[in-house]
Amino acid sequence: MLNACTGVSVKDADFVNKEIYDDRAAKLNATGDWGLVGKISLDDGDDGGSGRLQWSVEPGHSELDFHGAMGRGAWHLQIGQGGVLLRMADGTEQTAEDVNDLIQDRMGWSIPLDALQWWVRGLVAPGVIEKETYGPGGLLTGLKQFDWDVEFKRYASVDGVELPVRLNATNDNYRVKLAISRWRMGVNHDLTD
Repeated sequence: MLNACTGVSVKDADFVNKEIYDDRAAKLNATGDWGLVGKISLDDGDDGGSGRLQWSVEPGHSELDFHGAMGRGAWHLQIGQGGVLLRMADGTEQTAEDVNDLIQDRMGWSIPLDALQWWVRGLVAPGVIEKETYGPGGLLTGLKQFDWDVEFKRYASVDGVELPVRLNATNDNYRVKLAISRWRMGVNHDLTD
């Protein structure tokens, strides 16, 4: 099939978009320090919540701060090579070796945080890919991975690289929505207001 406007086949366009994606992914993977601020919404079909999320990543270490609506549900999560520490607003702490196990234990359902740190940057996570869709400019527009369907709704340019600002991830009744208001790429940038 040919695209009437450009004379380029859809198959060729997919190949070009994948090459552009690969170049973008290499740039993003070379930046080990990044962070974001935004709103996150979690829903399991029966119960849910939303709030403000700040996520900072550096090689070997990641920290997430969550503040629920009207001050409810605040927590701080530290992930490092020595394990995971979850500190709740009331001062209680819980540790684990694996972040996904800790989230499963606390919430009763699994959020693939290991994969989400790739997805939030518009990247495919390491592992089996069930389906991937690329749009113009090599931007990932859809992904099915680890039984999660991820839709990348909108991107914005940050330091010359396109990064998602809206994404939805669903797995059956489970839903994670992110609306990212600020990105930080590299150690010389700040996420504070």
